Amino acid sequence: MSLLSRRHFLSTASATALAGILTACGSGTGAQKASADAAGGMVIGLTYTPNIQFAPFYLALSSGQYSSGVSLRHHGDQEGLFDALLAGTEQVVVAGADEAVVAASNGNGLVVIGGFYQRYPGCIIVPEDSDITDLAALKGRIIGTPGKTGETWYSVLVALSTAGLSPDDVDVQEIGYTQQAALASGKVDAVAGFSNNDAVQLEQNGTPVRILNIGEDVPLLGVSLITTPDVLADRRDELTDAVTASVTGMTTFVEDPDAAVEATKEYVPDLTDATQAAHAREVAVATGELIKGKDGQAIGSVRVDDFPPMIDFLKDHELMGEQVPQASDVCVPLGQ
Repeated sequence: MSLLSRRHFLSTASATALAGILTACGSGTGAQKASADAAGGMVIGLTYTPNIQFAPFYLALSSGQYSSGVSLRHHGDQEGLFDALLAGTEQVVVAGADEAVVAASNGNGLVVIGGFYQRYPGCIIVPEDSDITDLAALKGRIIGTPGKTGETWYSVLVALSTAGLSPDDVDVQEIGYTQQAALASGKVDAVAGFSNNDAVQLEQNGTPVRILNIGEDVPLLGVSLITTPDVLADRRDELTDAVTASVTGMTTFVEDPDAAVEATKEYVPDLTDATQAAHAREVAVATGELIKGKDGQAIGSVRVDDFPPMIDFLKDHELMGEQVPQASDVCVPLGQ
């Protein structure tokens, strides 16, 4: 996955918005907290620099939920999402299930083994005083997106499909990570982003916004726990234990956002500042809404039956490679 699409997990906000919670992250603050080279160990890849949204895994590690051989490894801002996993440096990676399926269709062996976000984070964000009150009102408007790739782009496609529109009915502008400036200046009428970071951080940085949900039944699956077929075959029990421990961390994260902030301070020292900590807590609360899901979905669960609609959507929108996978090949739930 490209840098553009990988940033779905953290933020597609502008540099100004990122400057708050993430200031301390860029130079590797805490990024090497756990060794990625322990012999016989299991490395869980976290697909960007340290952030409150990774706190479920920090909580699981700090509370001793993982076995002694498990470590966490943060990616840098130029590292491919699945590169370390496919190279064997990592055995699990925290990434979008939809993007894993797209990568699998391009010949990469990837398997989703556990859930993380039960609700899809993608949304359309408009200024609070905008006359755009529903998705149908996007017709003829300018929508800003970091690029035509990854989950922000998928979110635009879902939103348009829900509204009965096509990309030809709107003006899509690739704006990079400049949502706040683009909205505030009127360069765009709406931006694609994520409910648990972009929308929160835009508000924190002084741009009042509203969220338009992209659909009632979004056919896509967001951030999940992913491995390779080879690791699954060789280390299934260890993977099951790691998934179970991660789910415990997710549960603590949802129930106690203050504990999430405390656990993250070891990796993001700037959170010792009260304002930064408060901002991080807001992101944690919004992220918790995605993790706990709805309709009785268990925290950390993933369901094979959810994959066929996603595969069909991605295929219908010409996002897949030549090797379209079967649901059972790319989803093997563990620990459920």
